[in-house]
Amino acid sequence: HNDTVDELLANFSKINSSVERTGDFTQKENLFQVVARNNTLFIDMVGKLGIKDRSDTAWHLSQYESLHEGMRKEFDLDER
Repeated sequence: HNDTVDELLANFSKINSSVERTGDFTQKENLFQVVARNNTLFIDMVGKLGIKDRSDTAWHLSQYESLHEGMRKEFDLDER
């Protein structure tokens, strides 16, 4: 995933630089592709990391429950 993230960041940077330099946004199709790829990567990472799954550590140790819930809220996982 590291290479994909690096590529996405480079693409976002190019788009931002172009808009900043010209003041025009002409890369709508490219932006949609980059956003879609970013979303796909995010969904894949959430699934592989098990963020939506119940955390056994948080389940058994109450001091970690608030951290787990905070992360779920921060990443809007219940709404995705």
